[in-house]
Amino acid sequence: LASAWQYAKRTGRILAIDWRGSCYLNQPFINAFPVFFEPVQAVAGVRVICDDQLNRLSFPGPFFPAWWNRPSIDAIFRPDEQIFRERDELRQLFESQGDAQAKTVICDACLIWGCDQDAERQIFRSIKPRSEIQRRIEDVYQEH
Repeated sequence: LASAWQYAKRTGRILAIDWRGSCYLNQPFINAFPVFFEPVQAVAGVRVICDDQLNRLSFPGPFFPAWWNRPSIDAIFRPDEQIFRERDELRQLFESQGDAQAKTVICDACLIWGCDQDAERQIFRSIKPRSEIQRRIEDVYQEH
């Protein structure tokens, strides 16, 4: 998330946090982000869309990485090799300090350590767990 935010900030893009299909929920069409975190409309000047509005949006093409330009029926199964290839393409794009020609950049690969510490701090300062999750975190902390 921090890598995608840093890229959006640098390039003047909107950050859409779309965690539908999360392995942490048994409902594939529910965005996991608002289940676990408080709603946020912006992070340090970057507009954020992370709520049900995502279900009504149609993201404009072309897309980066190029694999996402395939017809939906062809894009259902994404092998591990493709995910790793996309991760490498995204890392190269983010490190280049440039921008993609694509209208929509999809960051759907783990880019741990793909940004600087300031970006991580900005995300940790801006994104807060939902109150019921925060209470559980505090309970576990007190217990252990």
